[in-house]
Amino acid sequence: MEIAVGALSGMVEALPGKLGELLQQEYDLLSGARGDVAFFQAELRTMNAAVVRCEALEEPDVQTTSWIAQVRDLAFDIEDWVDLFAHRVDAGGTHDADSHRFSRWIRRLTTIPDRHVIATELKELRARVVEVSELRKRYSLGPQMPSRHAPAVDPRLFALYADSAGLVGMDGPRDEVMGMVTGQGSGGLKVVSIVGMAGSGKTTLAREVYRSVNAGFKCRASVSVGRSSDVAKVLGDMLSQVDGEYSRGRGDAGDVAQLIGRLKQHLQDKRYLVMIDDLWSVQTWGIIKHCFPENNLGSRIITTTRIEAVAKAGSGDHVYRTCLLDEADAETLFSQRAFWSVGGCPAHLKDVSAQIMKKCGGLPLAIVSVGGLLASKVRTRDEFERSGLEWRANSELQGMKQIIKLSYSDLPANLKACLLHLSIFPENHEIEIERLARRWVAEGFINEQRGTSMKETARNYISELIGRNLIQPSQLNHNGTHRSYVLHPVIHDFIICKSMEDNFVALVHAQQQDVPPVNGTVRRLSLLNSGKHDQTAAQIDGAKVSRARSITVFSHTGRTPRLNELSILRVLDLEGCQGPLCLDGLYKLLLLRYLNLKGTDVSELPAQIGELRCLETLDMRSTEVKELPPSILRLEKIMHLLAGNAKLPSGISKMKSLLTLSCSNIGKSADADIIQELSEMASLRELELFCNVPRTSEDKKQVVFPSDGFQSLKKLSIRCSLPSVTFVTDALSKVEVLELKFEGGLSKESSGVSGVEHLSGLKHMIIEFSQHDAGAAAAMAAVKKVAEKVHPNCVIIVNVDKTDQ
Repeated sequence: MEIAVGALSGMVEALPGKLGELLQQEYDLLSGARGDVAFFQAELRTMNAAVVRCEALEEPDVQTTSWIAQVRDLAFDIEDWVDLFAHRVDAGGTHDADSHRFSRWIRRLTTIPDRHVIATELKELRARVVEVSELRKRYSLGPQMPSRHAPAVDPRLFALYADSAGLVGMDGPRDEVMGMVTGQGSGGLKVVSIVGMAGSGKTTLAREVYRSVNAGFKCRASVSVGRSSDVAKVLGDMLSQVDGEYSRGRGDAGDVAQLIGRLKQHLQDKRYLVMIDDLWSVQTWGIIKHCFPENNLGSRIITTTRIEAVAKAGSGDHVYRTCLLDEADAETLFSQRAFWSVGGCPAHLKDVSAQIMKKCGGLPLAIVSVGGLLASKVRTRDEFERSGLEWRANSELQGMKQIIKLSYSDLPANLKACLLHLSIFPENHEIEIERLARRWVAEGFINEQRGTSMKETARNYISELIGRNLIQPSQLNHNGTHRSYVLHPVIHDFIICKSMEDNFVALVHAQQQDVPPVNGTVRRLSLLNSGKHDQTAAQIDGAKVSRARSITVFSHTGRTPRLNELSILRVLDLEGCQGPLCLDGLYKLLLLRYLNLKGTDVSELPAQIGELRCLETLDMRSTEVKELPPSILRLEKIMHLLAGNAKLPSGISKMKSLLTLSCSNIGKSADADIIQELSEMASLRELELFCNVPRTSEDKKQVVFPSDGFQSLKKLSIRCSLPSVTFVTDALSKVEVLELKFEGGLSKESSGVSGVEHLSGLKHMIIEFSQHDAGAAAAMAAVKKVAEKVHPNCVIIVNVDKTDQ
């Protein structure tokens, strides 16, 4: 079994740098403490090298698995100590160069008890580092002897020899790909790539097309590459199929350059058809493609891959993306496999079969694997249900799991951590990408990259997982970017297994009364819902999760552990939870970076929320909170303040790190000053305003954006009762996206929105009216007319008669 350490190696790699930053600070460390920190730094670098080696092992022994678990817990505890250090020694005080020595000496005197605690902790941590280091030397961790077990048969091989008569849902895709392969066009070489998630039938489809296309090809070859590709072997196999002399010769592979030369020479004057199955990298394709001469004879290559980037690199526009089976085809395939005939499902198994097919999610691999398993089972309802739905402990489904595992194993360490993190969400849960990106930053999964914000990097990670067909886009934004995504049930089940194996996440369902036994300390906790069980389940014992770094609740808020027992919590996500919410002790969560209260019943924030100096994201949209406490201005690291309909305190411009702001109190008497204050915030990139414009007989434009303001703003959303907005000359020069969402239009023919022509950088404009009336239609038409005239390249989207969400 492979160790799921991808989530660990990235953290162990980053921790020495974090320790180095601590040594460079002006903290007055205790005698010997600097030596301890430097010792941790050196040892963790060595441990990281061993972790990376362990990551490559296919079948590690029990000792190695145990050592990895100890390294994980040790790294977490050291990082927790580093993050808490400044807060405990200096009580949140500053460390700027102008700090007076006397003041620093006074702080040192007042924190002596904490300093003795710190000394004790350092001693204990050093002892653990020494112990783990000794274990590494004793085990001699590293490459192991090759396994003597016979290599597992690749389940994909059966797709190469499947009977065409038994295939389901293949006719349309086969005809479409055949059209791409044989379609008219230039006589040059054409590459057609089939791409899709693991188990979606890529190999089967490619093989069917390869079998069906016969006429006019003098040479044919079909080879499989795989993750651990031996390019010389692949080229040798190809050459043996197209060149009889080579196959009757010695058969030695030779070097890659010689094989490429021989293949190119042999194919130079021939029309050829080659199928290259299971490509994994652009680099491998970059080598193989040199075999194929551009002889202008209409030659064709068919490739299959799980990765979009590989497909595009090989075939440009000639890409076919496999789809999941629809309900009818899925039922047909399942019946064939499980009951040996279409429509052969017994009446007492129909509801269970429907549940099993839903879990398979139209994925041919899952339907074939589970259906084949069930065909050999006794047809009692209980056994059928248990075998068909409880996949994680079923050793008979290892072939299917192995195919999915290949996609996971091919990920770099940072993406493994991000993928495992998705196991916290329930099955079929639609996940907003903005929420996920902010969480990943707060969890520490995202490393800073020069010239790219951490949020951009997080979005790039999401795009890569989509490109690898591990997650599926669900909704798109106006500009074609992804707004949300879902996990296929089979992928979701797989990453839950890996997360539990690696103790990455503890999952607790509502019917469970407490956290189940886990191998090690609970670092991430996800409380999942199960309908009626939510409100009756007991609160989770905080002592058992006191070392948790993130807690996500999808059930009733009553299950949330008491906050005063969660001293090292970084992420608290309660979005959409129902029930009364107790925030006592929230201000003591000194390391909290992400707080999501969206859609909860909270009506007031603690007055001391300004104590959360590490907080980066605060989301309170769709709550009953009417006003933010003044202490919110002390959140010096806050980047995303999503207050929704809540009123801001004056002085918001003090929040220098703010990138995203959502707030209300626009359209009232003193709000001209607030708009002006917001316009001067140099860091602000996205702004959402909730405006309350009263309907009066002398309606005037009450929301006015000044000139030369909002110099960094890229996106502006205005949610207003009436279209009553003015943009003056030189206002919002950098805004690219403008969203205008109104309840209804004005009674006058005037649009109520003026100055759109002054938004010189506008690229996308979205106009929504939740009430469709004559005033709305007039306002919409007027704004659209102006925008189309002055911004001819601007994409304009209009939605009417739609309730605002």
